[in-house]
Amino acid sequence: MSIVETVRSPIFVDETGTRIDCMVKFDTVPIEVPFTADANDVEEHGRAIYSALVAGEYGPIAAYVPPPPPPEQVGPNVIA
Repeated sequence: MSIVETVRSPIFVDETGTRIDCMVKFDTVPIEVPFTADANDVEEHGRAIYSALVAGEYGPIAAYVPPPPPPEQVGPNVIA
């Protein structure tokens, strides 16, 4: 099993709070990689990273920000 060296930039993926996007550096990979930690992950390391994130071990988690509506839903004369 890989060892987690660093985790940074956590942000909730959606309003449910069960998934968190972040950047993770594993000892077996030479660079940081994007990672989605999931409370219900089938892999133990995914659940462990999620638990550590919600426990505050890697700092605060940024709130979920929904994407802007597509232009066709905004209308031609509305500035989003």
